[in-house]
Amino acid sequence: MQENNKNQLNTALKASINPNILKWAREAIGVSCLDVVKKINKKSITETNLTNWENGNDFPTVGVAKILAKAYGIKFITLYLPDIPKNIKPLKDFRGVETPNNFSKNFVFLMREIQGKQEWLREYLLSQKRESLTFVGSLAISDSIDEVVSTLNKILLSDIEMHSKAENSLKTLTKKIESLGVFISIGSSFNGNYRNSVQPSEVRGFAIADKIAPFIFINSKDTKNAQLFTLIHEFCHLLLGETGISDTSSDNQNPIESFCNKATAEFLMPTDKFIKVWHNNTRASLYDKIEILSAKFPTSPLSIIIKIFSLKLISKDTFNNTYKDYKNKLMDSINVWATKQKNRSYAANPYHRSFYINGKSFIEIVFEAYSNTAIMIKNACSLLGVKTGKMDIYEHRWSKYL
Repeated sequence: MQENNKNQLNTALKASINPNILKWAREAIGVSCLDVVKKINKKSITETNLTNWENGNDFPTVGVAKILAKAYGIKFITLYLPDIPKNIKPLKDFRGVETPNNFSKNFVFLMREIQGKQEWLREYLLSQKRESLTFVGSLAISDSIDEVVSTLNKILLSDIEMHSKAENSLKTLTKKIESLGVFISIGSSFNGNYRNSVQPSEVRGFAIADKIAPFIFINSKDTKNAQLFTLIHEFCHLLLGETGISDTSSDNQNPIESFCNKATAEFLMPTDKFIKVWHNNTRASLYDKIEILSAKFPTSPLSIIIKIFSLKLISKDTFNNTYKDYKNKLMDSINVWATKQKNRSYAANPYHRSFYINGKSFIEIVFEAYSNTAIMIKNACSLLGVKTGKMDIYEHRWSKYL
């Protein structure tokens, strides 16, 4: 009985949110008050209510405010910010698509979630006198690929070694990049809801090149090889100081994407070592060479084929045929994997999904802010995507997960 009374009290509490942000959040996704009311379909939310809340004539309850935040694809805590978020807008689109910024709703919500985290994180770190990261924006597209690779080696491989297996390299380099002050989010859906996934065919990754709180997002639906390539590609974006949604495909003509792709390929497959392996297996067939090279370097066969062609070791026709063969194999394996995922009788551990999408560094900063009473528990839970009553469980599982 006491628990029910407590829940009723929490539901009835008014949320002193910023009405300007409430209105902005709705208008930013291009829906009317009537659209919102119809979608939510609750008696406690009418057009008149929504208009009054947006004008500051009244405030919604905490429960209703949370419903609206979810409908608008933003964190609940965002509604309390003093000003309209500057960073929560579509990122620059570097993808080679015909209609830039033509995103699915799932990706818009996921992008906003991460941008909201970055916005809060930046303000918090500034309040803690966090110094700027000198490597962000330290290079320019006018620099040579060799200079970029040299910088990558110096920053990332000064005290660690890269593994030939992509999954191991991904873990090692993720940990290393996080230690530099970069926040890495690996996931595929808004608020950890696996039913609303964003496919790699739409977005593989993006970077927010901020000197205080740089963020890298990697689509967890991708293969480990592709995730590793995206991680380094996005880190190159940080070095260039270029925020945006990336395209790691070989045929993208955007100068920034082409530059980052070439630098990433050279970092993961150094030309001198690559050619040495090639010449040490001169009697092997092309397909055998590709498999041998794939075992030596933490990249996909498709990346290997592109590298072989870029070094003019095969003809254009051979490249086209071989690339097509391996791409078909890749699509077949992805389809098999997707079918298995669809037919699973259970969802992946929700806590583990949350740990990946939040990232180690972000989780620890939120815990720090909460323990220092810099934020209230409801805000900490909102940032982490945790129900208030389950914060203790979340902390316990996190301590076991580390």
